[in-house]
Amino acid sequence: MNEITRRKFLSMSLASIGGLALSEPLLANLQFIPEIDNPLDFYPDRDWEKIYRDQFKYDDTFHFLCAPNDTHNCLLKAYVKNNIITRIGPSYGYGKAKDVYGNQSSSRWEPRLCQKGLALNRRIYGPRRVKYPMVREGFKKWVEAGFPRGDDGRPPEKYFQRGKENFVRVSWDEVFDIAAKAMTNIAATYSGKKGKRLLKKQGIYDPDSIEAMKGAGTQTLKFRGGMPMLGITRVFGMYRVANSM
Repeated sequence: MNEITRRKFLSMSLASIGGLALSEPLLANLQFIPEIDNPLDFYPDRDWEKIYRDQFKYDDTFHFLCAPNDTHNCLLKAYVKNNIITRIGPSYGYGKAKDVYGNQSSSRWEPRLCQKGLALNRRIYGPRRVKYPMVREGFKKWVEAGFPRGDDGRPPEKYFQRGKENFVRVSWDEVFDIAAKAMTNIAATYSGKKGKRLLKKQGIYDPDSIEAMKGAGTQTLKFRGGMPMLGITRVFGMYRVANSM
């Protein structure tokens, strides 16, 4: 068997290409493109125009305050089609805003919209969004058991295994009932002299903080105005709840 070297292979390849080029005129298979003066009159299918124009059509719009994970609360405009928010854009309404004294805002803030606001509709319709009330399994069992506590007022650890237990789905009426009962129980447990004694027995609270409570168990309730919750409750909702206790 004859061995074909790299040099011999290249020589044979060049010879073959040359033979093909001589057998037919060079570029004989190429054809001229017919001249078309107006493509819109020539091409029969123009459905692509409908798709292009329908991309930004909408049935309705509404304005809302956006706070995906911050406290800016930008005034944005949502575009709705088939009852679905298809896109979000700036409202261009800051220059029209006035306070009760008639002072008008400046338009220099426009267009006010960040990337989080642009992608907010993806979060709204995303598969990872929690669309119904959920409660930690242990916390729910603690409420159903009647809020059992130890001698120092602490609940048993088996009911508070955060990060280790599942969440269970409940109805809106049930979750409101759980929240109300829990806040009432916590406030009542740590009110008065008995509550003061329990907090001291736990040994984790500064004595001055306990004295500052003045026997009000509602002072032990924590209402954190965190950024995600601020977006839901319109900035000051959590603080208003805290101040009402």
